[in-house]
Amino acid sequence: MTRPAAVALDATGTLIETAEPVGEVYRRVALAHGVDLPAWRLDDAFRRVLRHAPVRGVEGATPEARQRAEVEWWSERIRQTFQATDSTARFEDFPAFARALFDTYRAAAAWRVRAGAREALAALRAGGHPLGVLSNFDHRLPEILEGLGLKDDFAAIVLPWSVGAAKPDRALFGVLAEALGRPLEALVYVGDDPPKVLEAIAGHGVRVVPVDEGTDLRRLPELVGKAATLPRRS
Repeated sequence: MTRPAAVALDATGTLIETAEPVGEVYRRVALAHGVDLPAWRLDDAFRRVLRHAPVRGVEGATPEARQRAEVEWWSERIRQTFQATDSTARFEDFPAFARALFDTYRAAAAWRVRAGAREALAALRAGGHPLGVLSNFDHRLPEILEGLGLKDDFAAIVLPWSVGAAKPDRALFGVLAEALGRPLEALVYVGDDPPKVLEAIAGHGVRVVPVDEGTDLRRLPELVGKAATLPRRS
């Protein structure tokens, strides 16, 4: 009998999402540090900055160095966001502000589980699918998933800082497949990544299930089942 496919799930935009608009959170934390800017402008600037940002979590020779680099990466994105919103804005202690904002998003309260995700994970587990998270998020993710009551659903969580590679690098998928006890070709990836990234992932022989904000996540077991029966790319 064929074993159920292992399932790798993306995190943000797939399983979880921010509990509030980013601009609202940035404004609230900035107010506590003496800077008052419109939330909508911060939100717009953040999205533009993130679109052009380099990959995080791959700089540094050790996992510890890559974790430190992730904090620096976010500090620079925060600086760029406020610079793009209002270049005259000045913080008395910007490093303290950036760290406070970084730690705000470390808390589970800053996030929420997407509708249908819990039901989908329970159904996938009941179907015998080994589950793992494969995300380009940073080292805060396990803590966030634990706070949201999701961490125990997964046998492994693979992130760039721990491997030194980021999606769509094959190395990341190889690490997760090994952790789940399956060959790479028995892996199904579920994520809301851009089409080019999903295409590259499929090029590794991994089956891909694209999702977006309109996807009914309760259908994931059905979608995973269909994907697992498709011929793999080679």
